[in-house]
Amino acid sequence: MDRKRTNQLLDKLKKGEPIYVALGDSGELRIDKPVPFLLVYRIPDGRKDSFTSTLGTTESSYLMASDAGELSLRPLIHTIATTLSDRFNGFMLLEVWLSQRDAPASFTIHVSQKGALPIADKMRDELAAIQVGYEQLDAELEKAKDMPCPPRLEPLITDEESRKKEITVIGLEVAPIYMDRTTGTPYPLFLRELREGFGKALRKSFFEFVRLKTSHNATHFEMLGTTEIDAIVWEIDARLAEYSNLFDFLFLVTPINSRESWESFKKSRYMGKPSFHYRPMPIDPELIKRKLFNLPIERISDPTIAYLFRDKRKEIDRMLNMMEEREKPGFVHSSIQVFGSIDEKLREVAQAILVAAQPVGKAKKKKEAIGAAEFARLAEEELEYLKAQYPDVSTAVRVRDDIEGVLVSRGTLHVSSRYTISRDRAFALIQHEVGTHVATYYNGKAQPLKLFYLGVPGYEQLQEGLAVFAEFLSGGLTNERLRVLAARVLVVDGMVKGRGFSEMFSMLVDKYDFDPESAFYITMRVYRGGGLTKDGVYLKGLLNMVEYARNGKDISKLLVGKIRQDYLPVIEELTHRQLLRPAPIRPRYLESPYIDGMERIKGTGSIFRMLH
Repeated sequence: MDRKRTNQLLDKLKKGEPIYVALGDSGELRIDKPVPFLLVYRIPDGRKDSFTSTLGTTESSYLMASDAGELSLRPLIHTIATTLSDRFNGFMLLEVWLSQRDAPASFTIHVSQKGALPIADKMRDELAAIQVGYEQLDAELEKAKDMPCPPRLEPLITDEESRKKEITVIGLEVAPIYMDRTTGTPYPLFLRELREGFGKALRKSFFEFVRLKTSHNATHFEMLGTTEIDAIVWEIDARLAEYSNLFDFLFLVTPINSRESWESFKKSRYMGKPSFHYRPMPIDPELIKRKLFNLPIERISDPTIAYLFRDKRKEIDRMLNMMEEREKPGFVHSSIQVFGSIDEKLREVAQAILVAAQPVGKAKKKKEAIGAAEFARLAEEELEYLKAQYPDVSTAVRVRDDIEGVLVSRGTLHVSSRYTISRDRAFALIQHEVGTHVATYYNGKAQPLKLFYLGVPGYEQLQEGLAVFAEFLSGGLTNERLRVLAARVLVVDGMVKGRGFSEMFSMLVDKYDFDPESAFYITMRVYRGGGLTKDGVYLKGLLNMVEYARNGKDISKLLVGKIRQDYLPVIEELTHRQLLRPAPIRPRYLESPYIDGMERIKGTGSIFRMLH
């Protein structure tokens, strides 16, 4: 690198600007932000290895290039190391290479400096904790007399330079465990998992160095990860959003003749199976699938984002299967893959709720009801509350004739023109639909990746659990509502086990005292499309929310978008890497006096404490 380019590099380092420099035909230097470490891979004989050559691309500071011919890396590395060591009172060089010997372990860590031993010990522990499939990897530490470097190459930094500038040098030798040693062909799935575990292990090791040896301010190891997103990520994110938006799942599996089906079922004295009609299918699922699996997710270097996209692609594929199988026997099997089925514990809780929450007697005074127009007006007022926090919120509410009840689709609330609800319950349901479903849609819209408003795979369980918990905090989660959620679980369980519509309808009426019309709509929701297990997630999600709240955890973390609960570590990582933004909308039920209801659940609370 000539003096002019070196001076430009120094200027960027001092200003804290990102650096991207092409080195030779296939090399590159990339520093997203100034940090007190650099991962180095010297390409042997100009030939990249499928693992070691891609390791650095997951990190925020790496150099990959051939050290042959006119390009000498040592002056460049010396400039970077000394400049950043002066800034942070210390610097770490980690050089990685592929083992050319019969290595004693999956990873061998080479050190010659006494001060490097605590960092090397941490690295060994983290690398030894990696498990790929059923294979537990191992790591060993080897102390060297000279500065560590690959065989037949010179050290990047001399011993004298390292002492003068407080530069720590560690060598990491990687055994070719991820490929066929005869052909050199990598095992793709093994390699994918290995890279993910390896990246986290390195980041934790860098964090240990930063914490012990430098003045750099980092409070979490993920803060050291890359903050840059490659162009291919934006392209795939846009395509996944495009393919998801080609069909509206809920509308396509919801009957357009529910009212007529109820009247016909009633005339038949509740016998037989109702005939449901659906909107025409606007897509050819096979064509979308072809495009879906042509997306080059394998080219994404960031393991976390690649995982998110693979997970979403799998879900879209399964939902397209459901579209193909609508009104056919295969529909329910795909539904189980997307939404799950009912386990024994959930079924027992549902049965206990139906026993404990006795139905309201007929003699009890009938509560005042409001219709669709007034409910829509109240919902619009709540949407204005959200819009005051985030101007992009649409305040439109659609009142329509071709649906039953209420539902939110793509951030818009739809209300049946025939809808009625007791005035006492209206505010709680608005917190369910607007305060949760609409709020998380727009919080997801505020994120760089579209995935967070589309919904990550399996987000429905947390969404519906959180939405029902919002009803509880709002003071409107009645025994009748809990009975409906419990009834849905039992109907889903019966449907999956092969029981017919009339049998499950009769169970609700005869055994659990539901009125016939309510029982019909509960059963219809489960049997629509050919057997939709989604309604089982409401009670399951609520149970998870009770457990979450009982442990005193922060509910606002769940509102960053349409996520699922086991995604929280991913959310935390992306937040530390500044790839996620703070959620702009905080729903009303998380403010006083509504949030005070959390005290009823903390410590020893259970779902049965929600009963009146």
